[in-house]
Amino acid sequence: MSEEKVINTLSAPDAEAIAEKETAARMKKALIAQNIVKYIPLGACAVLGLLYVICALIEGYDLAIGFKVIISNATLVALVATGATFIFSAGSFDLSLGSNMLVSALVGGLVGIKTGSLFLMILTCLVVAISLSVLNSVLASLFNLPVFIMTIVMMNVYGAIATLLITTFGTNAAVPVPPSIVNSLNNTGFRIALLVGFEVLCCFLFYFTKLGRKQKFLGGNPLCADLTGINAKKLTILSFALAGIGIGLASFAMIVQTPTLSASSGSSVGMNMLIALVFGGMNMNGGPRSKMYAAMLGAFSMAFLDSFMNIYVTGSWYLQIVKGILFVVVVFLFSIANRPKMLER
Repeated sequence: MSEEKVINTLSAPDAEAIAEKETAARMKKALIAQNIVKYIPLGACAVLGLLYVICALIEGYDLAIGFKVIISNATLVALVATGATFIFSAGSFDLSLGSNMLVSALVGGLVGIKTGSLFLMILTCLVVAISLSVLNSVLASLFNLPVFIMTIVMMNVYGAIATLLITTFGTNAAVPVPPSIVNSLNNTGFRIALLVGFEVLCCFLFYFTKLGRKQKFLGGNPLCADLTGINAKKLTILSFALAGIGIGLASFAMIVQTPTLSASSGSSVGMNMLIALVFGGMNMNGGPRSKMYAAMLGAFSMAFLDSFMNIYVTGSWYLQIVKGILFVVVVFLFSIANRPKMLER
């Protein structure tokens, strides 16, 4: 006899009690599944880190040098991805982040060469990055186009601008920034301080101010957000401006890390940023499931994965294949776990 027939044969109070127990059991299972999925990114990062340490010790690698490389690689991706979280949580998309970072680094580096001022170099990186980032959203609003389409166009425009800057002001192939300007900051402590400071600022804005709540509301349900009086265009522009701060800091960190800037500098940051966000547990559709800490978690997961694979294989092509496969697998697993039966609240 089926469960429905059994319930129908019972009295109304008994049937209601059984139905309530079954509902509570299903909710408990769903909650357990959500908690497991929630901690998968943290567990994956820990496993990758432990795997790297074990293999590095077996192969006789210097862990001190290895962790410096990991922090250096993770910093650029984490800074860009942390700022980009504001964009993705509001339901927008930006593929021009890597090109923006290169242009900002080149202009900042040229100002540093001309003036010899570290402060003006940092300020220029921030101003250029924020301006280019906001330009994407403003142009999209002006021409009434989806933001992600405009960012694809601007990605190519920024790439062309970077090439023009290098050929005009550089040595045809690169722009060398004098090490004397940034040499004092080329250390792990500076990178950690820069990353932690920006992460704390973004987490405060995202979790403890109206800005974060509005962005998650807009990303989860644009129609309801509009009906409640949230100005989507203004909020999107503000989100891109905040992302520009992360890009500006990342461009300065790139100058410190690699003073010789070329057209390929930071070329992989844009794609690595997307992969890092997904690996960190970020919902790419935005909304209430957005997580600010996902950027840092995913960036270090990627850095551990890169260092682990570089122990045994040299080259970059295999890394892109592995990351692509993992990206698809992770997106598929999260889509299964987060398939909603009700509208997001």
